[in-house]
Amino acid sequence: MNEKDEKVEDTDRNSADNHAQDKEDEPIESEDSSSKDVEDTKEIGEGGDEKASGFEDSIFGEKEGGTDNVTRDKRSPANEDEKSSPSTVEDTNKEAKDDNDIEEIQNKQIKWAVILMAGIILLIIVVPFVKTNFVDKFEYKGLIFQKTQLGDLIFYSSRFPVLSITGNVIGNYAVNFRNDPRDLEDIPVNLRSDRIDFTLENKNKYGPVYISLDPRMEACEDSGIALLELSGFLRDSGLDVKSAVTDKNYAKENNLVQRWCHNSGFDTVIIITDGNETVINEIAPNCYEIVFNDCRILEGAERFILSVLEEYARRFEKS
Repeated sequence: MNEKDEKVEDTDRNSADNHAQDKEDEPIESEDSSSKDVEDTKEIGEGGDEKASGFEDSIFGEKEGGTDNVTRDKRSPANEDEKSSPSTVEDTNKEAKDDNDIEEIQNKQIKWAVILMAGIILLIIVVPFVKTNFVDKFEYKGLIFQKTQLGDLIFYSSRFPVLSITGNVIGNYAVNFRNDPRDLEDIPVNLRSDRIDFTLENKNKYGPVYISLDPRMEACEDSGIALLELSGFLRDSGLDVKSAVTDKNYAKENNLVQRWCHNSGFDTVIIITDGNETVINEIAPNCYEIVFNDCRILEGAERFILSVLEEYARRFEKS
């Protein structure tokens, strides 16, 4: 062989050796890499197990959580109701309590309204009844008086029986005083026999009654009312009432009848004049004087009427 061939042969031998060396090195790398791979696999496995367990946990957790979420979602109205049920019940109770309070207030208002209406009705019915029968009604000197008002005028009315000479009741008469009879007690009544008597013309008839005026007496606003009330009362009592004056000259000048006490034994004379006080005097048998002061002529006339009524009441009680 030549030198060139020997080089080629050496080269081929070196290549074969290298190739064999490479083959011998391969399993070692393979082993190393396999072991490395195994270790990696183990690490991966351990990590994978951890990841797997974590993943599994996450899956189950998600499932569980999801299930819970689904359950919560499914039960959310109930859960919300359950969660809110105490407050809801409390709110409901509060609303019910408020409704009850409102209803109770309304019931109280209705109750008070009914009581108020009943009170008003009672006032409308009872007050006039009490006022008429108790407050404005009273007894005085054996007579029942009733206070009534007509416009601005106040009257004190009473009814009494009219008796004949024989004591029989021949009718009833209503007298209407302008003054409260209890306020007339301050007017003195001076009578000899404690009563006012009227002259008898015969056994069955009273003689005439003259209301004789003093022409010089003070002119008062209530003079006409007083004279009308007095004369009306005497007429309704069955007496024959006539007018006269006390002064003879004045009677002649004015063509009037003059009457004073003892002009005739068959009549009753009631003289009306003014003086220092309001008083009723008996001047002579069947002759009376009504003296007024400060224009209290109406009070004097009514005090005279009241004295006659007192005698009527006593006679009626005896009969």
